[in-house]
Amino acid sequence: MIQAINALREQMRQEHIDYYLVTSGDDHNSEYVAPHFHVIAYLTGFTGSAGTLLVSSTDAYLWTDGRYFLQAEEQLKESDITLMRMGEENVPDLTSFLIQYGKSGEVLGLDGRMVNAAMYDKLVDKLSTHNITVLMNQRLAAKVWEENNERPALSFQPIFVYEDCYAGESRTRKCQRLREFMEEKELSCYVMIALDEIAWLLNLRGQDICYNPVFLAYLVATKKQLYLYVNRESVSDELAASLKRDYIVLRPYHLFYEELHELGYPVSADERTVNASVADVVQITKGQFVPSPIIQWKAVKNETEIAGEKKAHIKDASAMVQFLYWLKHLEVRDDGCYVDETGAVVTECSLAVVLERYRRQQEHYRGESFAPIIAFGEHGAIVHYSATKETELPIKANSFLLMDTGGQYLEGTTDITRTVAMGEVSPLMKQLYTAVLAGNLELSHAVFKEGVRGENLDILARMPLWRMGYDYLHGTGHGVGCFLNVHEAPVSIRTHIFDDNRNSAAFKPGMITSNEPGVYLTGEFGIRLENMMVCVDASLNNPNEIDKKDKIKLLGFETMTLVPWERDAIIPEQLTKEQLSWLNEYHSLVYETVAPLLSEQVKQWLFEITRPIL
Repeated sequence: MIQAINALREQMRQEHIDYYLVTSGDDHNSEYVAPHFHVIAYLTGFTGSAGTLLVSSTDAYLWTDGRYFLQAEEQLKESDITLMRMGEENVPDLTSFLIQYGKSGEVLGLDGRMVNAAMYDKLVDKLSTHNITVLMNQRLAAKVWEENNERPALSFQPIFVYEDCYAGESRTRKCQRLREFMEEKELSCYVMIALDEIAWLLNLRGQDICYNPVFLAYLVATKKQLYLYVNRESVSDELAASLKRDYIVLRPYHLFYEELHELGYPVSADERTVNASVADVVQITKGQFVPSPIIQWKAVKNETEIAGEKKAHIKDASAMVQFLYWLKHLEVRDDGCYVDETGAVVTECSLAVVLERYRRQQEHYRGESFAPIIAFGEHGAIVHYSATKETELPIKANSFLLMDTGGQYLEGTTDITRTVAMGEVSPLMKQLYTAVLAGNLELSHAVFKEGVRGENLDILARMPLWRMGYDYLHGTGHGVGCFLNVHEAPVSIRTHIFDDNRNSAAFKPGMITSNEPGVYLTGEFGIRLENMMVCVDASLNNPNEIDKKDKIKLLGFETMTLVPWERDAIIPEQLTKEQLSWLNEYHSLVYETVAPLLSEQVKQWLFEITRPIL
């Protein structure tokens, strides 16, 4: 790793660059990226999915968040790279660090394709006031990796059609909607690089990136044609012919940037989703920054997509219930460790394998929807903990086990968190579990006026915890795609009010969101309870004809996740009469829907843990 960074420093010296920035993203601003883009891992050995590396002529610094502190400490211990623990006291962010330690006249280099436009604009804006120059098109780290002939090739797996029976709307119609949008906005050329937007628009899916069923591509839309930049070998002749009928022209993936500069049109794009290099072309060609309509279109699921998501959640519930039954019937050794049928100690990593096995038994299952979070005891207090062989804990009695996992099915994408009591847990644990559950129930039964945003609803999930003097530092809900990305804009439920509508949109019927309040006691345990919900019309029938003219449109949620809560951690007296009724109704629905898919043994267990709590 030291050799790689020294090679990068040599490139920096040749280009007269004082600092070089490397991000954990890819050319498409993806949350998860293919091995080809794991530049930070190559330079440092750190394999976490979220990191920012800054290299100077003498030092190197890596910023990452709390879920990766333990992992980063282990993987960086043989290097001279300084770990910057984001969110901790006296740890500046990247921009503040450069302002504090950078000198007037120095130069920061970066790869504009791997830095989003917003981050680039912030760097330029803040650093220019300190006379620090930012150079965009510096692919130095990539060059070092490629010169060693060690860089993995780009992943170009076969692209497949996402059938209309799942999508609910044809590719032809979606493309026509895009052309109508461009005509309305008077756009000659519109560019998209977000992989989920391209996949949704064209009713295509792939497997070039872990967890997200997308494929590497760029899309350039003009008034008459769409140019899809992909690897031609990933597209069958039959699919190519079908695309051609929809006026979609295939172009080589690697020619996108070259041909983008040669289009001869003003290039327009969504500044929130493109990288710095594409944003630069928009400015050079005097194009416009126009919000992508696809973000809103795909957020509002049609009837077919909603029906599919419900089917996916029933399958996922079957897998989860079978897994929970297995988990609850493990034996405990004298030392408190749980062991499986073979006598092996059960660990955080081994649980992920077992749960995946149950999901793979479900029809149309296509893999996990994100890296599983299996966190026992004190690890549960790390909000997005990522277990590794170096950090995993054995599962023992008398603490909480937090499991945040999800699956990709042809019918839809799931995301569920359950916190399970392994043995007897303390009164405080039960009190906090019940408070988190109460928040989940309150949000899931919200009725609100049309036009309300997520930040208006967030208080419902937090109030039971606030009354006890606790809170959590993450959002309460995020949008979820339909056999697409598990984190999808613009739906967001959180305390902050955003100006960026991509992160905070008014709810509309058909939007899908997670509902995941939690509480985390550092060094002790964590609790998070997550269901997925779809927004529905909840207008109340008013029998008074005179008042109908003043009637407002009301919305609400329908919960799609159907997995029981942890009965052994609930304090019934802590719930209101209404909350207890909601809980019993939910458990009744869980049993009624999932029981027919289970063996008699598991069905009887489910009956016991979902019976009414009085």
